[in-house]
Amino acid sequence: MISIVISSYRPDYYTCIESNIADTIGAEMIYELIQIKNPGVMGLCEAYNKGLDQAQYPYVLFLHEDLCFNKPGWGRVILDIFKGNSKIGLIGVAGGLYKSKAPSGWWHINDTAKYIYVRHGSKTENAPMHYGFGVHTQEQTVRVLSIDGLFIALKKSTGLRFNERLKGYHQYDLGISIDAYLNGHETVSTCLIDITHYSLGNIDKSWIESADTFFKIYARHLPLSVNINLTKTEKAELERKNYTHFISIAWKAGLQKIARKYWLHFLWKESFSKKALHFWRELTR
Repeated sequence: MISIVISSYRPDYYTCIESNIADTIGAEMIYELIQIKNPGVMGLCEAYNKGLDQAQYPYVLFLHEDLCFNKPGWGRVILDIFKGNSKIGLIGVAGGLYKSKAPSGWWHINDTAKYIYVRHGSKTENAPMHYGFGVHTQEQTVRVLSIDGLFIALKKSTGLRFNERLKGYHQYDLGISIDAYLNGHETVSTCLIDITHYSLGNIDKSWIESADTFFKIYARHLPLSVNINLTKTEKAELERKNYTHFISIAWKAGLQKIARKYWLHFLWKESFSKKALHFWRELTR
């Protein structure tokens, strides 16, 4: 039994996914569909928590409305994964093994640390984004640290909720993933559910600002990882890469105050190295 929550602002998209779910979840599945009408009036954390409060079933699935399921029977897949391991609190279809301390998306990691199987495009023309599954492992469900927000299945008994200190439409997935880890629950990504997502994420000013908020809330717990062995040098290089990337995009987006803040973090982390000073001169000239 699954409750499905969708934060909706496009009636045409919602009608399509409503029909698609009915056709593909599995004939034997008992489910409810909870539409949270949200034409920009609340952030996703607030919208999803409203849906969670309304959910009557033990497993709750949070979906973007701009997607479709390509193969039937995915409802049973969700139940089987949860019932197969009582430690699992979250299921996704795209996820990563490591989160740097530096502000970043969950995907700002090496390709070897990603487990993704999602199609992007349209119903008829799409290409799979495929990492990890069948490459680094033959397992079809893999423990990860964090998952992407296009598909988040949650076991309600964990008590997990979306962190409403994260406003807007970003970082909600990373927040609940880290909260799951900190509360002793496992998160997995699976390639057993075939989805086409009509859009890719967008890194804009609101994403940068939400990443800054995420850092304020969670930085003391980071970096974190599962199922990955990185050397001290590899970790340092990833931190360096994510700091410089974030500082650069913040500066180019006109968020100089945020850029300066994280350059100071970076400068301290790099022990006031000449490379950090040179990076800032190149950025600001």
